[in-house]
This record gives sequence, C-alpha cells and structure tokens, in this order.
Amino acid sequence: MPGADHAPQRPVILIIEDRAVMRAMLREFVQKAFPDYTVMDAHNGARGMALCMEHRPKLVLMDVRLPDANGIELTAIITAAAPYIPVVIISYLSGHPYVEQAMAAGACAYVAKDRLVSELLPAMRAALFPDDAY
Repeated sequence: MPGADHAPQRPVILIIEDRAVMRAMLREFVQKAFPDYTVMDAHNGARGMALCMEHRPKLVLMDVRLPDANGIELTAIITAAAPYIPVVIISYLSGHPYVEQAMAAGACAYVAKDRLVSELLPAMRAALFPDDAY
C-alpha cells in the first residue's frame, strides 16, 4: 500500500541454542539488557542460519553443540559470508582447545555457560559497541 509505514526495524540479536530452558533464559536476560533490540532465537543450526541470513543480526550468540550442526563450524560460515556479524560462542565446553577453535572460526568471544552472568554482557557490549570503552 502506498504511504505505508516504513519505519526502520529494530536491530536483531540472534540466539542459536538447542536447549529450550537455556534459550528462554538467554532470551529474557538479553532482552532486559538490550531493550532496544529484537531478540530472536533458533533451536538448531539450520533454523539459526536461515534467521541469520534473513535478518542480518547485529550479534549472534552461538552454542557449540547443536542437534544438527557444530556451532564453531557455523560460526566460520557466518563470519565468511557476513564478516560484519559478530558471533559470541556460548558453551558448557571450556578449555583452551575450544576457545582456540572458536576464535580461529571468527568468533569475537567465547563464554563458558557457567560464567554467563559475569562474562556474557561485557562480551556482547564489546561486540555490539567496539568503539566504546567498557
């Protein structure tokens, strides 16, 4: 319809996490911290990649172990196709090899799920606002 409202859409943060409880907790946590963003989520890699390509999020939170994909491999695909989309890996897996693999794939940060409360928001802010000093 001519003259329809074409207001700019709010920027998107995408969560790709297979566990429903964790996905819901992350969605609520992120939405409260970033109320000016639309928070979307996906339960597997295929859905996450479709949402990522369709909505071009400002940030992706990526689980490593997904039922249909490896989150580190998906991170490499996202950062190759859209290097302007930062990816923060979130995982129960911790340790140097996982962090090293994630960073080599193009992730901007790796946050162990047992440290989400203390490390996730600073990692997200650094990815979303790289020119600001936090």
